[in-house]
Amino acid sequence: MLILKGKFLISKFLAPLGAALMVLALAWMGSEQVQAAPQRQPAPDAVATEFYGWYLDTLAADQDPLSDRHATFNNYVARELTARLVERLNTRLVGGRVPDTDYFLQSSGYRSDWRRHVAATTVRQSGAGADVIVTLGGEEGAKRVLALAMVLEAGSWKIRQVVLAEARPAGSSPDPSTI
Repeated sequence: MLILKGKFLISKFLAPLGAALMVLALAWMGSEQVQAAPQRQPAPDAVATEFYGWYLDTLAADQDPLSDRHATFNNYVARELTARLVERLNTRLVGGRVPDTDYFLQSSGYRSDWRRHVAATTVRQSGAGADVIVTLGGEEGAKRVLALAMVLEAGSWKIRQVVLAEARPAGSSPDPSTI
């Protein structure tokens, strides 16, 4: 049997219940604001720059980015491209042929100055796709310019395709003069 004496019921039961309800209401409103805040992913050119820095460092450490660092590789490369590269590699190895060029460098090797000089620029971004130009190499050495097609996959920009845009030997001018 409940006996009401003074403000016992209010102070012992209703005050803590009210405080708990207020905390829950504030937490609910706070979670709505947190969910409403958009997650900002890095720009496509920032992802490309980060990828090529990591990729060249991995090669310099005499590791294979696809097999030795597969989890990190998947952070940068679209699933479709990864599947194509694995299939192509398996087909060549079964046939006894080693790939003659690196897909991401579009070259049979790399220069050490490429690791120190990686620059990327987004030239087009539309919806879930972007085109990025990556330049490997500094002013004094040979440069390699690559065109990347990138796709927004699971909230992150990933490389979908790489093609050679320009290869310039050391000592050549970007604007050759005509005679």
